[in-house]
Amino acid sequence: MKLPLLVGLAGLAIAFRAEALATLTVAATRQEDSYTATGVVEAVRQGTLGAQVSGRVLEVLVRSGDSVKAGQALIRIDADEAVQAAAAGAATASGAAARLVSVRADYERAQRLESQGYISVAALQRSEAALRSAEADARATGAAAAAARTRAAWGVVVAPYDGNVTDVQVAAGDLATTGRPLISLYHPGALRVVAQVPEAVARRLQTSKPVVVNSGESGAALQPVSNWAQVRAVDPATHSVEVRVELPGGAQLQPGQFARLQLPLKSEASELRIPDQAVLTRSEVTAVYVVDAGGAVHLRQVRLGPVVDGSVTVLSGLQSGEKIALDPVAAAGH
Repeated sequence: MKLPLLVGLAGLAIAFRAEALATLTVAATRQEDSYTATGVVEAVRQGTLGAQVSGRVLEVLVRSGDSVKAGQALIRIDADEAVQAAAAGAATASGAAARLVSVRADYERAQRLESQGYISVAALQRSEAALRSAEADARATGAAAAAARTRAAWGVVVAPYDGNVTDVQVAAGDLATTGRPLISLYHPGALRVVAQVPEAVARRLQTSKPVVVNSGESGAALQPVSNWAQVRAVDPATHSVEVRVELPGGAQLQPGQFARLQLPLKSEASELRIPDQAVLTRSEVTAVYVVDAGGAVHLRQVRLGPVVDGSVTVLSGLQSGEKIALDPVAAAGH
């Protein structure tokens, strides 16, 4: 009498002994994930210098693309009015200082006369009040003179830090008015990449892990960057969050250049992955050989996800801790 061989593709199978069979214990793992965002390189220190005093532009000393040093003169403005005001302030301060010397001498003389009984206490008090008034006047005129000197110095626009000039917005002969933009520059030693990521992605960012920056059109990857953060605010128009990645010194990038960021994400769920070689495919049937605790081999149908780098995600049919055969052909022989 022949016994029929029944193979249950839903998990029931005839058991075979598995001797010297290569196996793998299935375990749930949390796969590392990342999100690629396109950003723009910008300088951390950049800005546009404006005129602080009105006057005719006498000379423009730099051009776009020039490198400048901190304190270097960039533009000269005709500030004769401010210079004359500074001279007048200095003269006023000098006169106040001279009056203070005279009033102080009068007060010291009044002190001696009062001690000898030649003048009254009230006269001494009036002399002291005059001294205090003269001291206050000297301080006020001195401060006004210093402010006037500062305004006179505004006729020369200087670089606030080492940097590169990106744009010169005036020429010799133009009229510079207070607040008018004159020149733009940036500091090349501190750059960062700024990118916008969707709000849903921002919630999964792992700021404790480094970001990989791919620079320019060449796609060359820089060293992983650990100094990065997301701005704790959501743009109401785009529902996105800004991410800022501080680039290391020496990065061969320029402001305005595009860069791609590979941002690390938190895994939302664990998954079972098995080698693609362990899967047996026959027509519309996809299965693996499961080895039980007694060493018996069972054919079990599974539902799988896409194959990635030689491994595949198990959507159903297996549980963590179960053992499968790595070679389905050898397992079938057992």
